[in-house]
Amino acid sequence: MRGIMLRLPCQSFKTFRGKEIHEYLFDKQCDRRYLESAVQKFQNLNKEPFRFLGLDIELNGTGNDLAITFHSSNMIGAIPVKLPYDGMKHKDIQIVPRFDNQEEAYSELTQLLSCLEHTIEPEYLDDELLCAPMQLRPPLYYEAAKYVTLFEKACKHPWLKFDVREQDHSYPKSSTDWAKHAKSCFDPRKSLVFPSHDNLLSTNHKEWRELRYVFDLAKDLIQNSSVPNRIRYEYDSILTSVSSRISTISPLYTNNILLHASDPVCIKDTKNQANVILQQTSNQCAAWRVDMAVLFERYIQAIVQNAVQNLSGSVVSNEKIHGAGRIPHWGLKYLEPDIVIRLGSELFMADAKYKAHFYAQATSSDILKETHRADIHQLLAYCAFEPQKAKTGILFYPARETKYNRIRYTDRLGGICNHILLCGVAFGYREMFQAGSVVREMLRKEVLMH
Repeated sequence: MRGIMLRLPCQSFKTFRGKEIHEYLFDKQCDRRYLESAVQKFQNLNKEPFRFLGLDIELNGTGNDLAITFHSSNMIGAIPVKLPYDGMKHKDIQIVPRFDNQEEAYSELTQLLSCLEHTIEPEYLDDELLCAPMQLRPPLYYEAAKYVTLFEKACKHPWLKFDVREQDHSYPKSSTDWAKHAKSCFDPRKSLVFPSHDNLLSTNHKEWRELRYVFDLAKDLIQNSSVPNRIRYEYDSILTSVSSRISTISPLYTNNILLHASDPVCIKDTKNQANVILQQTSNQCAAWRVDMAVLFERYIQAIVQNAVQNLSGSVVSNEKIHGAGRIPHWGLKYLEPDIVIRLGSELFMADAKYKAHFYAQATSSDILKETHRADIHQLLAYCAFEPQKAKTGILFYPARETKYNRIRYTDRLGGICNHILLCGVAFGYREMFQAGSVVREMLRKEVLMH
């Protein structure tokens, strides 16, 4: 794992002790006698990236018994870290999904995010570029937003260049095109017309017009309806301001912009980013993160949506059940089931939980029991809004393969019956399509049984 300091699953922890810290984390480049101060410096240098990724660092012991423990949260992603021996970024920390193949996690994630059609997007930390590039390719509108920011700065720079223009004059000049003049001078009306190639110092030169062309591409990308509203609103005023400033410059089509050693730094940066958009590739990636619990929820919603379409049903995601009356400040203003499914006269309430229950079905644990109890109570609260006596709720958990169990809870006094479907869903780009077939069959059988 060259360039990777640590690869850790989310919702887990890993501990390194004295010798491991010196050799594995710090590459034997810190004085082992002062390892404790090096670890504290490492923690202070990377406070912001650790906070961004939801990574908690715990220090225990002193001297040879010193231990550093990394605790991950629901967040997955990657951050670059500064090392204490020179304060430079040499390695990355990666947090990967907990229940999946860690080696292929990021390539799977890139395909999966493109499949979910912008229902969830990674958050990026622009100032923190990763040491190992291409871990997760940012969406093209993100590159367009970076280009608009650089282009706005370039507009403030007086970038003048000589632009060659063909013009006609009534007198000869040093730049007169005599070959062209000789072809037309036989006509008395053109004998005193001297075509020339004039070099004019201007901002409206060829390269600036090419950058203007890329700006128009970037503008269209950002204003696309598929881009999150937050991005579009953030850049709306910038796009309007820059567009009015460059209205006199006509765009010039190009598929590649050349860089010159004489270009100012801000122009070089703008040209580099312009080529990223023109080639639709990105060779660098900033620190990024995704809430795995939210991603799993969106993943399940997409699977259920596709499954129900073939059953002539309807799905509502994150439907809000509003409360009324004098609700305290700490009270719940509304309930929000992840998924509400309607198939004919049947109504299903569903919740997606990124928890390990399907990976530990043969394990007896108080923690598993209590977390599952909370999940069941939450689902039954949603089912309470269904008028019929026979109600069905679905709990989705991650699993190695997609399968489901059916549990029945019956109230003997009132005769009310709640069916709970525990559905384990394999997480991944390839598994997504197979999971849809299993969920479709599960819902079809449940409707027939009622």
